[in-house]
Amino acid sequence: MYRIDLLPAEYGDAIWLEYGQGRRINRLLIDCGTAAVYPRIRERILALPEGQRHFELLLVTHVDLDHIGGALALLRDSASLGVSFGEIWFNGYMHLSPGGVVPAAADDTLGPLQGEELSDLIVAHGRQCWNAVVRGGALLVPEEGPLPQLSLPGGMRLTLLSPYQEQLDALRPAWEAACRKAGIVPGVATADDASRLEEDDAAPEDDDLLGDPDPEQLAARPYKADRARPNGSSIALLAEYGGRRALLTGDAFAEVLLASLARLPGNGGGRLAVDACKLSHHGSRGNTSSELVRALHCRDWLVSSNGKQFRHPDGEAIARVLRDGGGDVRLHFNYRSEFNEMWSSSALQRRHRYTASYPASDAGGIRLDLSRRRLR
Repeated sequence: MYRIDLLPAEYGDAIWLEYGQGRRINRLLIDCGTAAVYPRIRERILALPEGQRHFELLLVTHVDLDHIGGALALLRDSASLGVSFGEIWFNGYMHLSPGGVVPAAADDTLGPLQGEELSDLIVAHGRQCWNAVVRGGALLVPEEGPLPQLSLPGGMRLTLLSPYQEQLDALRPAWEAACRKAGIVPGVATADDASRLEEDDAAPEDDDLLGDPDPEQLAARPYKADRARPNGSSIALLAEYGGRRALLTGDAFAEVLLASLARLPGNGGGRLAVDACKLSHHGSRGNTSSELVRALHCRDWLVSSNGKQFRHPDGEAIARVLRDGGGDVRLHFNYRSEFNEMWSSSALQRRHRYTASYPASDAGGIRLDLSRRRLR
């Protein structure tokens, strides 16, 4: 059994993975969306029997409000929930410098800001589990040599694809602003500076189309790569279990993903076969290039966004998947919104040989069962 739940996370990510055999189920949680959606994650955890509220891994991909907000609430609430984590992965301030590790001394944990709340909460949970798989160091891809492959109990293999040191270097001078943006300085959000809590994105483009969108026209628009430093620092993984592969991209840069995919063993320049790919940065036009789509042989493409804030997914990103994805692709959205509704057109699906799936309600999210290759 290997299944992926894209939980309702507003305009962020909250990915619940389960894998295992028989009655033995292992779990991972990748990001937790915004703070506003944490109650749904809490309900999901409370629905588990008390003795099964353990996750092999909690991964916080990077410091942005729509990925970290719910994780802060979860860690504050972990004791009352009776939830535990085998490891917690997150690149903190100390990891942005080459060779930086989680300090052993209790008085030398925080980064440049007093009240760096996520670091505090991880330490309170147990500093020994923080990036333990790399002995407290940074989770990053080396410039040369094999990509890091990390194993979890139960047989899950995770291959690290992002970030490189270059992306961590770029984030370092912007760390304070990124932390403020993520809301991890208690009390910082005031009426005067609340807008600083949100990430920047390219201005939306009007399609100037009546009726169904034109994927060829959208895909042909010039590609402009994302350069947001928090996004570049995002931890991205290839998650393999039971002969199935899922590409979990966070908000990583397309160019970084491409560079890492080319280094995978046995990838001789052809399309890498993956069973599912979550579009980076919620289907942003700046994180889904035609080159990245062409590098993958994938039928199931997942999008996590309700369109709030940045109107994701961008039409260009979806159009590149349809044009360059090899045909017969399946789009899976964890919300139905005015920004993805156009892809439900039956005529458009027939013409461009794809299917589009949506949850029955905004509270549902989506589940992709890789072991059975079906969505419910």
